Amino acid sequence: MEAGPYRAVGYKRVSAREQLEGHSLDAQEVHINGYVQTQGWSLVQIYTDAGISAKKGSHRPALEQLLRDAKAGKFDVVVVDKIDRFYRHLGGLLSALDQLNSSGVSFASVQEKLDFTTPWGKLMLTVLGMLAEIYLDNLRQETKKGQRQRARKGLWLGGIPFGYCKGLCGGCEDPNGKGYCPNYGGKNLGDGKHLIEHPIESVAVKLAFEWYASGEYSDTKIAEKLNHTSFKLEDGTEVPFRQKGRKGATDPGVFGRDIIRDLILRVAYTGKLPYTGCDSEGRHRHRLPPLEVMDGGHPVIISPELFEKAQMVRSTAFKNPKKKRGKTCRIYPLTGILKCGYCGGNMRGEANYEHRYYGDGGRIDRRVECTQKLTSADLAEKQIIEFVRGVVKNSEGKENLGVLPKQIQAAVERLERARELYLAGEIDRPAYEEERMHVESIKKDLHFNTIGATMTLLGVIRSEVARWNELSQIEQKRLLQLTLEAAWIRENAIVGIQPSIAFLSLLSLGPDSNMGVSPLPTRLP
Repeated sequence: MEAGPYRAVGYKRVSAREQLEGHSLDAQEVHINGYVQTQGWSLVQIYTDAGISAKKGSHRPALEQLLRDAKAGKFDVVVVDKIDRFYRHLGGLLSALDQLNSSGVSFASVQEKLDFTTPWGKLMLTVLGMLAEIYLDNLRQETKKGQRQRARKGLWLGGIPFGYCKGLCGGCEDPNGKGYCPNYGGKNLGDGKHLIEHPIESVAVKLAFEWYASGEYSDTKIAEKLNHTSFKLEDGTEVPFRQKGRKGATDPGVFGRDIIRDLILRVAYTGKLPYTGCDSEGRHRHRLPPLEVMDGGHPVIISPELFEKAQMVRSTAFKNPKKKRGKTCRIYPLTGILKCGYCGGNMRGEANYEHRYYGDGGRIDRRVECTQKLTSADLAEKQIIEFVRGVVKNSEGKENLGVLPKQIQAAVERLERARELYLAGEIDRPAYEEERMHVESIKKDLHFNTIGATMTLLGVIRSEVARWNELSQIEQKRLLQLTLEAAWIRENAIVGIQPSIAFLSLLSLGPDSNMGVSPLPTRLP
């Protein structure tokens, strides 16, 4: 830096919260001016970031311009009232100062009486920067604790989901308020802290779930149906359904596929409050798996049963597109369950004109040589459902839940056997890892499968089996997934069954069968 009167610039900043609390940018400017005059420097300019945080990663236009001007050699020293006006994050502070130093620009802080050009100044800078970072970390932790406590009280966090509003009708600012909601401008129906049902949006949510749970409509089709459906008000006026939009991004308007997809996945409609936590900057995380699901203080729009049914349809339909090249796709309920009784390979659905078949995937792709021929899908599915019906009928409403602990022990013994075979060199590492992951999955399911959950699942199986012929193809597939882990077929005959954990408690009470029942896979030698 050249000798003589230095060209100085100032930098001042307040955060949005500080601005609200009355912290003065003018006071910072007075201090900067006084310090520059005392040093005998000339003040060239003062850069100002108003209502912006100094946290790591925050966008501050004035500071960014300051650093560009420093590189261009427009001044010799930067003066701030306090270091935390410049940066609260130590890494960012040191990085910015390094940029200034490489440009030949010095740094001074009025309150800390810090001169970056001296050794003592550099030491003080590091200490004060660390204190600023500790303060910010503490503030972030307090914010996280406050948000979690708010969630535990049932108070909603983040943006209001479609289907709900704050209920402050008198001063409503909801995108679907003025000119849309019949309650707009009227008496407040909520306290502003707890969400209430939006009178029109909540109906659209119910329709979307009912349509989706039927298994007949995709996200796109449901969006199209909502866009062509209206809600009839008490005075007979019809109001077309519309989505909320996002403030500052999109206006309320037509529904799209992505909106329906997100809507169907929202557990909040069952009255639950998913707490996803905060990110590194203390902001509420969105679109992430919840850390905790709590009871919310908002009303239930969708029953837990309807919500769960919709999730079952989604998980089942995920690998079964309803349309392919403009044609409706056939769904094969045993895909993912049915295996070849000769080579153990996976059987997959195949169509030939008007007939459906299951074929060994390895043989079809010419990866393995196997004698298994195409088998009639109708015949295989009929054998399976008759077996399931027989078990349900003969269980007579009884469950043998005592079989579950035995399966935990069997899983532990199986894992130990797989380890011994691997160490003896009788199976390779991939085979061992496959067995280990499978057995660990079984152990996990058994440990976390409570009696209450098992009873609920058995109730679903019984009721769905009773109306098998009324179920859609997707519903049939989901029912078999709840019932069976695997089934083995040779030619056209089912020769082995691996039941699900829940179904196993009925199977021990069911009829005798010629099928070999294996609660665990039998691939190990």
